[in-house]
Amino acid sequence: MAKFQYKIKKDGSVKTGVINAESLHLASIELRKQGGVILSIRNAPAGETVSGEHGALRTIMERLFIFISQIELCLRQLASLLKAGVPILEALSAVGEQAPPLLGKIYLRLAEKVKQGYSMKKSLQEDAACFGNITIGLISVGESNGTLDEMFRYSADLMERSRRVRSQIVQAFTYPAIVMVVAAGVGYFLVVHVLPKIIAFISKQSKTVELPLPTKILLWTNDFIWAYGLYLVALPILLIVAYYFARKNPSLCERIDYFLLYVPLLGKAYRDHSNTMWCRTLGALLKSGIGVLTAMELVEAVMSNQHYAAQLRKVHNMVKQGDSISKGIRNTTLAKFCPMALSMIAVSERSGSLDTSLLHVADYSEEQLSRRVTMLGKFIEPAIFIVIGGIVGFIYFAFFLAMLAATRSAV
Repeated sequence: MAKFQYKIKKDGSVKTGVINAESLHLASIELRKQGGVILSIRNAPAGETVSGEHGALRTIMERLFIFISQIELCLRQLASLLKAGVPILEALSAVGEQAPPLLGKIYLRLAEKVKQGYSMKKSLQEDAACFGNITIGLISVGESNGTLDEMFRYSADLMERSRRVRSQIVQAFTYPAIVMVVAAGVGYFLVVHVLPKIIAFISKQSKTVELPLPTKILLWTNDFIWAYGLYLVALPILLIVAYYFARKNPSLCERIDYFLLYVPLLGKAYRDHSNTMWCRTLGALLKSGIGVLTAMELVEAVMSNQHYAAQLRKVHNMVKQGDSISKGIRNTTLAKFCPMALSMIAVSERSGSLDTSLLHVADYSEEQLSRRVTMLGKFIEPAIFIVIGGIVGFIYFAFFLAMLAATRSAV
C-alpha cells in the first residue's frame, strides 16, 4: 500500500496530509468521500507518516501494550506455519488475524509490505521496532539463507529466556516490595497520628522532668521530620529524575552502569544478568549461522548495561582487526566480570565450538543469578521487618521511659 501526500480545500481552509491507498486513483476517491476539493495529490516523500498517525506515539503504544509473551507466541506460530510449508504471506496474515489487536495490525502491515516486494528486514524495521534488533537481525539472516522458520524459533527461544529471567527477578522482589509499601504506610501512620500524641505528652513532662536520652532523641527526630519532611520526600524523586537524565548521556550512563556492578549485594546479581544476556545472545546468534562481527554488533545493541556494551564494542573492534575474541575479552573488564567466559572461549576457539561454550556459560550465569535473586529476596524480607520493628519499638521504648521518669518525679 503506497502513501500519497495531498492538499485539499475543505470548509474554507486548506488542509494537507498523507493517506494510504493502493493507487493514486483510489487515494483520490477516498479524499472525495471525505469532502472538499483536491488541490494536489502526489506520491509522499520517504519518511512521511499517514495523516492522523504519529509514528512516535504508535511506537510508544506498541511498546506499552504489546507484551513479549505475545510476540514470542506469534513467532512460534510463524515458525510452525513456515515449517509446514505455508507461504510467508499466508502465514503473516493468519497470525495477524489471530494475534491481539495491536500486534495483529503489525503482522497485517508486514504482510502488505512483503506483498509489495519489501524485504522482511526493512518491513520489520519500519513497522515492528518493538520486536527488537536481535529478532530483526535473526529474521534478516533467515530470509537471506532460507531458514526463516528456524530464525523465528530462535528469536522466540531468546525472548522466552529473557522473559523467564525478568519474571524470576520480579517474583523474588514482589513480596519485599509489598512489605515496603506496608511499612511506609505504618511509618506514615506513626508520624501523623501516633507520634504527635506521644510528643505532646512528653513535652508536658519535659518542663518538670529530666527526660532520658532515648526520649530526647525521639523529640529531636520528630522536630527534624516536621521541619525537613518535604525535603526528605522530594529527595528520592529528584534522585530518580537526575538518574533518568544522566542515562541520556552515553558517558555518564556507562559510568553509572559500571558503578552498579559493584553495589553491595545487588552488584553480583547485576553482573550475572549481564553475563547471561551477552553469552546467550551471542551463542544463539552464532549457532544460527550469523557471522561473528554481525553477531557482536547485534549483542552490543541489546545490552541494557552500557558498560558491558562498551566493552563488547572494544572486543568487536579488535576482532575486526584480526584478533581473536578471547584476546579481545582479555583486554577488557569482561575478563574480570566473566572469567569463565574467557576460559571457555579460549578453548572453544581452537576446537570450533564457540557457540556451545557461550551457551554453557550463559546457563551457568543464569543459575547463579537465580540463586542470588532468591537469596536477596529472602534477605530483604527479614531486614525490612527488623527495621520497621526497630522503629516502632524505639518509639514505644522512648515513650515508656518518659512515663517512668514522670512517675518517679511524682513519687
